[in-house]
Amino acid sequence: MNQASGKSAVDIYAYDDFRLYLNDRYEAWKLLDPEGSARGFARKAGFSNPGFLNDVIKGRRTLSPDSSKKIIGAFGLEEREADYFALLIKYSRAKKESLRQEIYRKILFRRNRSGFVRLNPAQSRYFQDYRYALVYNALMAIDFRGDYEELSNFLYPPIPPGPLSKCITDLCEWGLVVRGDDARYRVTQRFIEPPPTLKEHVRQLNREWIVQAAEALMRLPPENRHMSTMVISVSAATGSDISRKIEEFRNELWQMVASDGGEPSCVMQLNLQYFPRSRKMESA
Repeated sequence: MNQASGKSAVDIYAYDDFRLYLNDRYEAWKLLDPEGSARGFARKAGFSNPGFLNDVIKGRRTLSPDSSKKIIGAFGLEEREADYFALLIKYSRAKKESLRQEIYRKILFRRNRSGFVRLNPAQSRYFQDYRYALVYNALMAIDFRGDYEELSNFLYPPIPPGPLSKCITDLCEWGLVVRGDDARYRVTQRFIEPPPTLKEHVRQLNREWIVQAAEALMRLPPENRHMSTMVISVSAATGSDISRKIEEFRNELWQMVASDGGEPSCVMQLNLQYFPRSRKMESA
């Protein structure tokens, strides 16, 4: 680690939120630098306001091109890291979804060429394609020994054998799946949690799951699915209580699955969605 440049083990390519990255990098810098304080960082970066960085981290301020350059210099980011940092800022400011998707593809391209992904493929690549999660969970429910036609027909809708083979190969390379002496493929852990630094990964994946849920509404007969919608008008207090109960319900379901002693026989998808359909009215 280089104290002079403020380098640390905080890898920028592990992040898709520039504010979260700044928070973690700043905390790491404080441990490495003798002047590890808000005033010390402001002096190092050339800011007159000692609280500027904290305001940016908390979302109270944004970064101009000039202030971005100062932070890049203070943290000693290399050229490619600085370019990636700039993409994260552009992504956070983009309003149109088409532009956000365009920038996010650039973020993924740069991340996938970084050392972070080469060293931690399971933490990044697994959450870039919904098929990995489907295949991973299917391996818990089916005695798979290399018959890709059988695995394809087990999934609904089916995934062609070619992409299935790639998924299995990748999962094995990442250490998430192993092939036993009996030739059966088994997962190495029951659950896979995304790293907290890749919130956008999860957001993109959730978007894909929601799209597939909409398709399932038309594809599956009512007896094979449960989908319903409620449009409700609630107070702020009741709205918060509903959010809390949804989270409690989600955690309860996780506990049920974790303690399930039976042999899995199918793969299910559950979506929980609760979001505003109006603007909040100001109190009189």
